[in-house]
Amino acid sequence: MAKKWMLITGGSRGIGQALVNHLLPEWNIVFTGRNEAGLAKTQEMARGKSTSNWVKGFICDGSDEASVEQLATSLIEELGAPAAIIHNAGMTRDALHIHQKARDWEQVLGNNLIAVVNWNRILLPAMMMQGSGAIVFMSSVTAIKGNSGQTAYAASKAAMIGLTRSLAREVGRFDIRVNCLAPGLIEGEMVQAIPEAQLKAMRQNIPLRRLGRTQDVARTVAFLVGEGSNYLTGQTLVLDGGLSA
Repeated sequence: MAKKWMLITGGSRGIGQALVNHLLPEWNIVFTGRNEAGLAKTQEMARGKSTSNWVKGFICDGSDEASVEQLATSLIEELGAPAAIIHNAGMTRDALHIHQKARDWEQVLGNNLIAVVNWNRILLPAMMMQGSGAIVFMSSVTAIKGNSGQTAYAASKAAMIGLTRSLAREVGRFDIRVNCLAPGLIEGEMVQAIPEAQLKAMRQNIPLRRLGRTQDVARTVAFLVGEGSNYLTGQTLVLDGGLSA
């Protein structure tokens, strides 16, 4: 019997790619991205990770309600309700607050929050009828600790924490668990753009004296969607090496 499937949004780079690769041995996976090159790279990285499970990538802008509705509906028709959703897609648009315009906030909120609403509107009712499932929101330590230049990003990620608590109460009776993960500084494209001297100072501010790895995030997500957390819901786990301690 085929294993249950999950949706990972933003699976074409960084943490999303790590999630696909780490979870594939245990799950069938549908992931989304914004371009063909990113989809192809994730597919290539996933090749050989499992002989029994499949992975499928689709181009989809989560903030586009019509596109999400079309893809989500077709997935339900073909595969049934997902067993898990990992809302990982997002953007930053970093700038000092006084230099940001409403359009900047609209883009950040559209990608980080409205996309979640678009996906859940179609997929969540199917999961409720199924009577089981797990949802993980990818927040950020910035939602808790704050970071200069990331007011829009922090606001969107903090909203995920409140969304997690309230949605967990709404869908708990359907045996659907809703949790949030707030990673700290994780190795990847965004960190690579930081000057080395600044990066060194940032490491010194982390009690574990290192940046997080995408694999650290993937292992924690595996816990949140797995049987080991079947009595955990409405919670936010902070994965930051002690940065916010």
